Amino acid sequence: MVVFARPVLVLLLALAACGTRAERTSQQSVATRPSFALPVACTLTRDCWVANYFDVDASTAVARDFRCHARSYEGHDGTDFALRDEGVMRAGVAVLAAAAGTVRNVRDAMPDALAADAAAVKALGGRDCGNGVVIDHPGGWQTQYCHLRRGSVRVKPGQAVAAGAQLAEVGLSGRTEFPHLHFAVRLGTLQVDPFSGLPSQEGCGAVAAPLWRPDAGIDYEDVALYNAGFSVGPPDIAAIRRGERGSTALAPDAPSLVLWVDALGVQAGDVFVFSIRDPEGRVLHRREQPVDRTQARRYGFSGMERPAGGWPAGAYTGEVAHIRRRGGQALMTRVVAEQRIAAP
Repeated sequence: MVVFARPVLVLLLALAACGTRAERTSQQSVATRPSFALPVACTLTRDCWVANYFDVDASTAVARDFRCHARSYEGHDGTDFALRDEGVMRAGVAVLAAAAGTVRNVRDAMPDALAADAAAVKALGGRDCGNGVVIDHPGGWQTQYCHLRRGSVRVKPGQAVAAGAQLAEVGLSGRTEFPHLHFAVRLGTLQVDPFSGLPSQEGCGAVAAPLWRPDAGIDYEDVALYNAGFSVGPPDIAAIRRGERGSTALAPDAPSLVLWVDALGVQAGDVFVFSIRDPEGRVLHRREQPVDRTQARRYGFSGMERPAGGWPAGAYTGEVAHIRRRGGQALMTRVVAEQRIAAP
């Protein structure tokens, strides 16, 4: 089992003008309160996923999202929209203006490189956001878009943009370990969670009014099983996350058949259940795998050795179920993968 290091706090590209709590109340009037569209050209839960929510408990060392769950990390000041892998990133996924406004600042020259060690982080020189765009909106609101792909930024400071206008593409620049957009919302100096409409000082469990448009298609996810597949042995998760899935068909003499899953937002006490069915629909393999600790990103796998005589040709089906028990109930999420084994 590989533990994925948590993403870290993104530094701001620019600071907005200061504002008091009284000013915040005035600015959050119906006339100026923004309504945001999904800032990525994707469909949540199908080809992009929320990797980390806003930390609404910034005053303690325990990170909490607006639902009071651990789907965040300490000091996280935005929402991370993750892609499946780097191959999807290379194909190009547009970053969109969440609302109309005026571009305040941009950066576009930093390379797309994983910042996975201390030396790489130091080399950033504090530019943890990587390539980014900051947009000013009416009423003192501001949005920030980080980790953009180098050379993809299409806007300039002072430019007016409409909601849905393409700003850039999702990348790997700055302090990040997987391709995603870090989307942050501010009102003056207050960092605001778009899911609750409240700043971090308000804590979890309360929702004033979400800042997402009703048609944005953005719902809360307890956990995301965002990638799954088969391999002939323990999966090369680094290659998988680079978008290198390997052959689409396996040989009848493959030494083993292994089902793997990559997941976001797992917690200690969760359970993964792996099952593999043969082309006739019979269960060949089933295994429960408990989760020992809470992690932002985690992969797991389970499988079986080649049977005597080799693998019968046809389509094999794998299912990974994620089970979380909360309040006496079992919450379940599933993902299905298929693998074809070629005839001799």
